[in-house]
This record gives sequence, C-alpha cells and structure tokens, in this order.
Amino acid sequence: MYLKKPFIIITIPIILGIIFSYYLKINSSFLLIIILTSFLIFLCSIIFGFFKKRYIIILFFAIGILITYMKLESSTLIKFSDKDIELEGNISEIIYNEKDISKYILNVEKIVDDGVSYFLNEKLSLKVIGENKFEVGDKVLLSGVLKRPNKNTNPKLFNYRLYLQTRGIYTTITVKKHEINKVDEKTLPWYENMKLNFTDHVELACETYLEKQNSSIMKAILLGQSSYLEEQEYNKFKDLGLTHIMAVSGLHIGIISIFLITFLAYLGVERKTNTILTLIIIWIYGFLIGYPPSVLRALIMFTLLFYSKVIFRRYDSINTLFFAMFIILSINPLWLFDIGFQLSFGATFFITFLTPILRTKFYPYNKKLGTSLYAILSVQIGLAPILFYYFNSISIISILGNFILIPILSKSVVLGFSLLIFSYFSSGISSIIGKILNLLLNINYFISEGIYGLPLGKIRFSSPNIIGVFLYYFIVFSIFKIIKLDVFDNFTNKAIIFYLIICILFTAIIPFIENGVCIHFIDVGQGDCILIEDGNRFYLVDTGGSIFGNFDIGENILLPYLVKKGIFTLDGVFITHFHDDHCKSLSTLMKNINIKKVFIGYENKDNKLYTNIVNTSREESVPIYKLSKGDKVFINEDSYIEVLSPLEEFISKNRENENNLSLVLLLRSFGRKTLLTGDIEEAAETHLLENMSGRKGKIDFLKVPHHGSNTSSGENFIDFFHPDYAFIQVGENNSFNHPNEEVLKRYERRNIKVFRTDESGLITLSIMPKEFNISIYNRDRLSIGDIVIDYGLEINFTIIYLVLSYIIIKRNSYLFEELDIYEI
Repeated sequence: MYLKKPFIIITIPIILGIIFSYYLKINSSFLLIIILTSFLIFLCSIIFGFFKKRYIIILFFAIGILITYMKLESSTLIKFSDKDIELEGNISEIIYNEKDISKYILNVEKIVDDGVSYFLNEKLSLKVIGENKFEVGDKVLLSGVLKRPNKNTNPKLFNYRLYLQTRGIYTTITVKKHEINKVDEKTLPWYENMKLNFTDHVELACETYLEKQNSSIMKAILLGQSSYLEEQEYNKFKDLGLTHIMAVSGLHIGIISIFLITFLAYLGVERKTNTILTLIIIWIYGFLIGYPPSVLRALIMFTLLFYSKVIFRRYDSINTLFFAMFIILSINPLWLFDIGFQLSFGATFFITFLTPILRTKFYPYNKKLGTSLYAILSVQIGLAPILFYYFNSISIISILGNFILIPILSKSVVLGFSLLIFSYFSSGISSIIGKILNLLLNINYFISEGIYGLPLGKIRFSSPNIIGVFLYYFIVFSIFKIIKLDVFDNFTNKAIIFYLIICILFTAIIPFIENGVCIHFIDVGQGDCILIEDGNRFYLVDTGGSIFGNFDIGENILLPYLVKKGIFTLDGVFITHFHDDHCKSLSTLMKNINIKKVFIGYENKDNKLYTNIVNTSREESVPIYKLSKGDKVFINEDSYIEVLSPLEEFISKNRENENNLSLVLLLRSFGRKTLLTGDIEEAAETHLLENMSGRKGKIDFLKVPHHGSNTSSGENFIDFFHPDYAFIQVGENNSFNHPNEEVLKRYERRNIKVFRTDESGLITLSIMPKEFNISIYNRDRLSIGDIVIDYGLEINFTIIYLVLSYIIIKRNSYLFEELDIYEI
C-alpha cells in the first residue's frame, strides 16, 4: 500500500508511545504482550490482505513504548542508588569549576560494591565540595553514596532528573575533596581530543582577533554554549528572542552550508564534489560540538536536500522533517522532552508549512523582507504554547529583534566560521576578517541596545494545560488547513465544533464558578510557603528561602511556580517570623509581582531580614501591616484568617527566640478549620493554649509547627487541637533531621494522617462547601490501573459526552443548518 508521507504515519505513533511509556508504569510482561500483539496484527494484515494504516500506527506505537522502556532500563548505576560505593572513571566534561565547589560529568568505568567489581561505561553527574581542579580526561577514584537526581516537586517547574536523562545520565554523586583522588593524568581517545582541541581553537581564535565582548558572543554562537555570556547579556538576548542563536541549530547549519557551497563553487569545484565536501564539513562540525538534537535534525535534512538535488528528485520537506525526527528519537527517545528538540522541530515545521500560506494570503507583499517577516510570524504562531509553557512571557520587541538582528547575526556566523577556518593557516586574513566581524557585531550591539531600550515590556502568561494546548493547535491547524475537516461527514464536523465550543466555555468559566478554597503547601525545601487560593484571590503564608548556599528559592522555585499558575498579583503575604526559611524570598517577590499587602506579627529592627523587607517594601510601594491577636483578614464571605497568637506581652519577653514569635493563624473555611503555626516551639504552644481557654480546640487540618522538630508538637498541643490531618513542610535529607521520629509517632498514635513535602512534593488541600480533598504531586509513574481508578469517572464522562454530542446533533441537525463548518 502506497503511503504519501510515510514518516508522518510512523513517527507520530512513536511519539505517543514514548509519552505513554515515560509517564506510565509498564512491566516487562505487559510490554511483551503489546509488542507481540501489534506485530502479529501487522503481519497478518499483510499476509491475509486486509492491510490498513491503523496497523502501522499500532505497530509503531508499540515500538515507541519499547525503545523508551529500554532507554529507561539501560542504566546499571541506578541499581546501586543509595549505596556507599567506590567508583573509577574519567572526567568527560566540566560543567563549572568554582573556588569551593565544582561540577563534572564522569564517565564511569568501574564500580566496587561490597568488594565486588563491576565494569561498565556510563555517565553520572559528579559534584565535588572543596577546592579542586580536574581537567577533562583525568582518571579519578572516589567513594560516596550514589543518588537518583531530583525531579521537580512542584508542577511545571524544571525537572532536573528528566534533563539528565535526556543526556543519558541517571545518577548523581556528591563528594568532598578528600573523598576523590586523581589516579592518572588526562588521557583521551583521539575523537575526544579532537573535540577538546576544536573548542580550545575556537576560544583562542575569538580571543585573538575579536574584542572581549564580541569574542564572548562568537564563542557562544559557534560552540552553542550560552555560558560564555554574562548573565545580563544573555538576558538581553533572551528578551530580544535571540536565544536560539546561542544554540547551534538549523539556522547555523543552513548559513554555513550556503556559504560553503557558494565559496567552493566560486573556486570552481564541480557540483557533486562541492555537495559532498560541504556535507563532510558540516557533519564534522556537528560532531565537534556534540551533535545536539537541533544540529542532527538540520544535518539529516540538509543531507537529504542536497542528495535530492544531485539525483534530481523532488524534496518533500515535511516528510524529511519527520524522517529526521524518526532517526533522532530512535537514537534517544527521551530527546522528545528536550526543549531544544521541541523548539527546533516546531520552528522548522511551522516555517515550512505556514510561511507559504502567509505569503499567499498576503500577496502581493512577497518581497524578501516580507518573506522574512512571514517566517518570523510562522514561528511565533506555531511555538506560542511551547514558549508560554517554558518562559511564561512574550516580548513584543522579540519580533522586532528577530526581524532586524537575525540578518546581521547570520552574516556574523559566516564571518565567524571563515575566521575559524583561516585562523589555522593565515593570521593576516584572519585579522582582516576579525576587523569586519568586530564592526558588524558592534553595529549589532548598538541596534540591540536601542531595541532593548524601547518601552515595549513583556506580556506574561500562565503555563497552558494540555486542554489549552490541544485547543490552540486544533484551531490553528484547522484555520491553515493542516487538519482538513472536510474529510469527515457534516454531522461529525458539527459534533467536533459543538464539543470544542463547550470545552472552551467550560475551561474559561470554571475558575470563576468554583466555590472553594485551595491551600497549596509548596515544596520550597527546608522552609515554609503556603498559598491560599480562592478564585481570583491569592494569599501567601511565608515565602521560603535558602538557609545555606546561594540558591535563590524565590527566583528559582516560588516565583516560577506562581507565574506558571498565572498569579501575577498577591492580595496579601503573611510573614510568620523573620527567619531565612520563612521570608528570605519576599524581597524577590516584591520586585517581580504585584503584592497588595504584607502582614507581620512583630517588628525587629536588629534583624537584617526585617530591615531588608522594610526597605524593599518602600522601594516597591508595598504597605506593611502589623497584626495582633483577634485580627481577621477576610478571604471571601465564607472564609477568613484569624490571628490567634502571639500577644504583645509575650513578644516583649521572648525576643531571643523568634521562632516563638511566629504568627499563629486559623483559617476558617466552610465550617472547617486549618491551623497554620509557623515555627512555634513549646513555650509558644503553651502560650497559645493558655489564650484558647473557653474556645473549642478541635481542628480539621494542622500545619505542623517548626517542620516537625522535637521542640514542638507537644502532647498537650496535639491533644487540644487534635487534627484529622497534618502537613509538614520540610527539606529532603535536611541537616536538622526534621521531622523528628518521636514527633511523627505522636501523630501516628492519635491516628492523625501526616503528609510531608519532602516525600509528596506539592500538597494541595481543597476545601469545598460539603467536602474536601487532599492531593499530592510527587507520585511514581502511574499504572493503567491507577489511571482507571483515579480518572475513570472523567474518562467515562468524556466518552459518553462525545457519543451523546454526536447523537444529539445528528438527530437535531435542523438546529444547526445555519452553521457553516467551512466558514468557521
């Protein structure tokens, strides 16, 4: 059977199989059944003559599941997780090397566990604490505990585990400098030496012939490493929508290929030889920079393009694009989750498909500048959901930046590549090229500064959910006839439109009609941060913050979490007390989102955090209000927060221990009580109970005091309030040994169910008028049984709704006679 675009038919099922296999638990028996069944169906369909496209789809869906399962099960090191072992291997990459801490990629050759040696060839992420300096190729011997890398514990944030898995790394290890020793000088195989020498030569050539700032830009462009740029410069490129220039992509390969073909043709090289030489050079270049997915895509597509021209065959760009995707995912299926892969293939698809359509629709504006603008618009339209999901903003100046600066930077790529070539044998020509390139990059700098200074800020968006992405692409694909609705009968078309309208209305209206309060216990490591959400009103209780190190919780966890939820305004922030792990991130929030009010329980001008918060609040015009016992802050007509403690007299006597000065807040919502306790310890618990005389203590939910420390959660405290559920915000493997085992037993003996952020990640408590629900974010991969149990009702509802929609529309078609599907 002839298939018009075969690689579309086989690649899309592979993608679905990869997603299915990555997110769902699959045992080997189930996998074997799927593979054998799909293969037998496919084989029988050919033998007995009832072949259909659907059998190819089923087979390659199973293949997608298989290759992903094999990739995820390919690690040997992961079997030694949480064990204290010895490792021997070579440093293959330096991530960073600072004074007191360094990070490397180690290629492990031998592992020793309980005296037994295992030989292998697998990478891991190595962090060394203390002053050290290893070079690529050094053989090292170390001992330590092997760990699985952390994944994101709050939804839609950066997944470090998945990032490493896309690079074939499944484990990490952290050692101190005395636990690692160099056992041999650097020795590298010839091909690794070749890569290292190429990188050194690029750095030397750029530093020799270019100004410092221009040198950094060209090193970043030629090697695809944004780390060569200062943070401020990188952020400027990011806001101008030019970060793809920093990752060697199809644009680079295309520019270099055209340059090489033109240059070799000018030298009189015959066409076929010209093509072969160009392909050899660009494939070697791809090898030297490590074959990132975007480069592999471009190399495969350009190879087939040049081959088609040599043999005079028609080139199908869409089919070739999916062929490249098929090859790359066959090599590493987890590349599907790499942002570079997604942006590269997405941009190429939409440029290829939408640009001709836009050019036709806007005829006669088909000049060269118009074509460039159509290509930029095609990418912006096509990649919008992906960009919103990852970056949550779009800068109006990015379109202008791409339109004006890409031509300049394209010429810079050509000159940079020429500089690199001539620097091997002619310093004179290299010097001339360097001067021209300096001039061009200086022009680029002045223009980019002018565009960057325009008062056209960013438009921020929340990260779309899967329904939103589906609806967006369905509408775009329908408008541009990628999805052709005319292949269905008229009744089916109307059912689709009817269903989509209901979906859009339901998605848009549901946030405004939901009647309930959600309490999100955000995982900020060793610290507290609680988001209280009621429709379009949002309050924070504490903001978390790093106790040790320079990792900024506010910038890297809390702010991205809020932005991805679409929260750009907070109605109020309650700070229980002025310790790093409770309020260090507040200043970051005040500088980046709109905060209407900050609530505190006491003042402490001797505390640097307090003074920093006060100073930032003045700069950002955020008012600070001091609360006292009995004060109430209303969230809605059914919910309010009441201050239970501390009294002013207690504050004046206990200033030496700020934990005990924590605001204790009681959230009343739909008749249920949630007690939020900050870091109160025994003295504050006693103070609280003394001031609760005459009041009923029974509550429904408790935020456990002081991360479950043994200085808190006294027997009397627990017995008085006796919650049904308790929540502990605590960092994984923290140095304080929180929560304390005895404290956990106190709750267990009273049959109080305890949830912990170090185990569950984000914990969400939803309180509705007649019921409540507790959900956790961190779960192992779901099994098909879990999906049926957890989402069976939604699945059944969707199926029934689709069937009923079709039946209703078909039987009442006269109601839809005015609906013209093709006009829509």
